[in-house]
Formats: sequence, C-alpha cells, structure tokens
Amino acid sequence: MTNKPLIGLDPTSGPLARTDERALPSRPASLDGRVLGLVANGLGESKLFLDAVYEELTREDDTIAAVRVLKSSVSVAPEPADWARLTSETSLAIAGFGG
Repeated sequence: MTNKPLIGLDPTSGPLARTDERALPSRPASLDGRVLGLVANGLGESKLFLDAVYEELTREDDTIAAVRVLKSSVSVAPEPADWARLTSETSLAIAGFGG
C-alpha cells in the first residue's frame, strides 16, 4: 500500500479562478422557444432521467423540441453526426450520466 495524499474538494470554497479569457455564454431568461439537447451516456437510466428532466422543464416553458442523443459509450464524445445535430439544431444541452 502506498502513502499517496488524498485531495479533498470543498464545494463551499467559492468559484475557482478562471484561467480562460473567454466569457461564459449568457444564460437564457427562459426556455420558451428554445430547442434543448439531451445527451445520455447510456448507463443506468440516464435516458429516462433526461426525459423526465425535459418533461419537468416543459411545464414552465414551451421548448420547441428536444434533440435526443444516446452516446455509443460512456467514455467517448457523441458521434460526429450527433455532435453536428447538437451544435446546429439546439440552443442549449444537458448531459446526463447514469451509473
């Protein structure tokens, strides 16, 4: 057994210093009229979970549609065709990780 130090992360410490000069995208005031991307990694019930999130979000705002993507593996990015759909057809996206 090795004596490697443990590193703890404290979520109450506040935001981390940004090293990237790019501005963060602005958050839309509402989802009304937006197209939402839903990216599931395929583990557990991630697809069903994202469908439930979508249903909950559409109770408050009427999104135009959802673009659903189910990745081929948990350790890869979406397939090029799915990535193209997400970047051209959606206003914002949520990635769901099952486990």
